[in-house]
Amino acid sequence: MSNSNRRGLRIGHYRITPLGIGAIAALVVVIAAVIVLCVVKPFGQTDLQQTASSIPTIAPSPTADPNAAEATPTPSATPSVTATPRPTATPEPEPRSATIRVLGEIMMETDLLKSAYNPTDKTFDFSSMFTEIADVVGNADYTIGDVEGTLGDTQGFSGESDKMLTPSAILDSLREAGVDMLMLANDHALDGGVDELQATISNVSDAGLDYVGVGATAEERSTPVIRDINGISVGFVGYCEALNVSGISKDDLAGCINLVTNSNAPADIQSARDAGAEIVIAIVNWGKMYSFTATETQQQIAQVLVNAGADVILGYNPHSVQPALWLESTVEGESRRALCLCAPGNFLSNQRETGHDCGLIFEFTLMEQADGSIAVESPLYIPTYVLRYEDSDGLYRYRTLAIGQWTDDAASNLPEGMQYADLQYMGNLWAAIQNVMGTDVASIARE
Repeated sequence: MSNSNRRGLRIGHYRITPLGIGAIAALVVVIAAVIVLCVVKPFGQTDLQQTASSIPTIAPSPTADPNAAEATPTPSATPSVTATPRPTATPEPEPRSATIRVLGEIMMETDLLKSAYNPTDKTFDFSSMFTEIADVVGNADYTIGDVEGTLGDTQGFSGESDKMLTPSAILDSLREAGVDMLMLANDHALDGGVDELQATISNVSDAGLDYVGVGATAEERSTPVIRDINGISVGFVGYCEALNVSGISKDDLAGCINLVTNSNAPADIQSARDAGAEIVIAIVNWGKMYSFTATETQQQIAQVLVNAGADVILGYNPHSVQPALWLESTVEGESRRALCLCAPGNFLSNQRETGHDCGLIFEFTLMEQADGSIAVESPLYIPTYVLRYEDSDGLYRYRTLAIGQWTDDAASNLPEGMQYADLQYMGNLWAAIQNVMGTDVASIARE
């Protein structure tokens, strides 16, 4: 059979039969379809989506279920670059600190009671006596005062030295002036008997004031007084060297007031430490009346308190300013130092003798150290004077003044009842008080 009779397309020496031509045509169609699918985008897909979906994921894909319907892939969001935050330094906490102020003695003698008495409604108002000094009294984190006598209101009122019975109305004035605590273990604490002292404790508590040195029960008397002052736990103990009255039974004494002779200061201070006190302040009614120097007994009591662990010792009773001291002690090889104010003089009284018509507000700061302990720092004092003048009714009026606030510059704007002679006299008191206090321990301040 001749080759010219074969069917098909001849190309050179090759012949493509009809079946081969069909196969080539089918191949061309498949290639064209593939090109179209690669170029044309699915409906609704953007360039951004295509780019995002092409980014591989870190987690392996789960094995596909051949029987499950194919899920429509959700385009992945474009990854954002997160900046690594810079570490911030932890701020150092501020060290804890607290400023304590201590007033001189308050003796509400007969003429002061008359000045505060309103015969119309038979009430007492002592607030005017504090108007010129309240901003100084309250300019501290905690202020301690002492009212010589009782505040129970159970037996009438008296301003005589053998029986000091003060109206409890003075508590409102003290609180409003900024007083926080009263030392109640004073030599006149039992001038009205045990029941009057119990009423005093109740009235002071009801007025919102703290107290130390006495207790409604023997258990309370032996319970440490701990107060949080600006985050510092401060323990207080209070003692009285001698009482103004006699004939009180030992059982009554044991149940209500801390006498030096019936107390155990080392045990009391340790109890305060065990209760969490970081610092211990001991307040003592002691010494000789109207003396400007401490007695030997004062020195002995103070040394016992330092040895027992007291950090601050505050004295009352002499009615005159006595100096401040740093007292040293070594107990079991450990050195200790305590700040001792022997006496702050009179804050408010009718005593007019030079040196007894004045006093001071004593201040010190409790400061946290690097190791977390609390130190007693920066003692200072503000001299005060009791201004007395006579009004049109022939009654004496009283104002306690911060001496340093009144200078010749204020001569044209003096408070009611104050004369230029008072201004000059206060200048002399300023020098006299500074002479007693010295410059080794505490600095003087005008406030």
